[in-house]
Amino acid sequence: MTGMLEVDVTPTRGREPRSGHARVLVVEGDERFGVLLCELLRGGGYDCVISADAGEAARLLAAQDFDALICDAQLPDEAGTELLEATADQHPGVARVMLSEADDRDLIERAVALGVAGYITKPFSRNEVLLAVGGALRRRRLEAENHELRTQVKASRERRPSDAEEALHRLQDAAGKVARSHEETILRLTQAIEYRGGQTAGHVERVSRCSMRLAEFADVPADMVRVASMMHDVGKIAVGPNILQKQGELTSVERQGMERHCEIGYGLLCGSDSELLELAAGIALTHHERVDGAGYPQGLSGEDIPAEGRIVAVSDVFDALTSDRAYRPAFPVEEALAIMRDGRGTQFDPRILDCFLGCLDQVEAIRTTLAD
Repeated sequence: MTGMLEVDVTPTRGREPRSGHARVLVVEGDERFGVLLCELLRGGGYDCVISADAGEAARLLAAQDFDALICDAQLPDEAGTELLEATADQHPGVARVMLSEADDRDLIERAVALGVAGYITKPFSRNEVLLAVGGALRRRRLEAENHELRTQVKASRERRPSDAEEALHRLQDAAGKVARSHEETILRLTQAIEYRGGQTAGHVERVSRCSMRLAEFADVPADMVRVASMMHDVGKIAVGPNILQKQGELTSVERQGMERHCEIGYGLLCGSDSELLELAAGIALTHHERVDGAGYPQGLSGEDIPAEGRIVAVSDVFDALTSDRAYRPAFPVEEALAIMRDGRGTQFDPRILDCFLGCLDQVEAIRTTLAD
């Protein structure tokens, strides 16, 4: 496919388009995916322009007004990721969405490093496309409002204190909305990894909510743990589906491949200026350690394991035991609790496990609300 294809996007008769005719530039080297994306966007009420070439797309961005960019990160010679990065600097008002293969090992690292506002994995569904684009546009709008409010606060301080106080409250509200939008991007990314591994998307949220409850008891920043724990299994992006979805018991070689996800996840998340990502890196590395030193990957024991790692270990195991897996059905809750009690002081930190057992009513509410 060469050149640009502009598609007529007359909305479905009798229905107001949700997007308000936002313009989307799709950069995709595979004509099949490009046309399909445009058809799905048209069904959502978007205007769409398709380009197969990153250089041409850059010229289009400079010459025309676009609200969003969907770009294949796997264009030759890193052209896709370079375009996503350049768009952030040169066209900050354009919401960026990454398109990539579902089993791309670099997906997490690229998405985090580029700060994209949404992502779509191939093969994709209509809902995934519309949710990703809609979420990216919403996040970009919130960030623009946040910037405008910061400008207003600065100007108000030079006029009247009462105006500055009102503008500050509005700024705080806008900052909260931006933060929630960032969390939504993280959640959707990690849910895609769980889906690839044959697990349900609800696992990520249940572990996150349960870990937050335990963090409150353990005097650890609960909201930080809630978000960071969503990324505990990001390293599984580099584990083959033949291992993740295997029906029977893993061989010793396959087990070693599975256990590598902790170190891979740490490598993807560490080294950032973000306190959140550094916390997530520690959780990714340590959530399979055991307090008796028999865990992996480092064989840490006791309080050498960070508190957040010990917290997520409890949340993760309980949800894994009470959920269906490719190799076994879910355990009944009482049986799962008996298994965990047997691990008190060996697999699990006694104090954290006791906190978990003491808030079972809240855990059960989380399981019910976020049931698969």
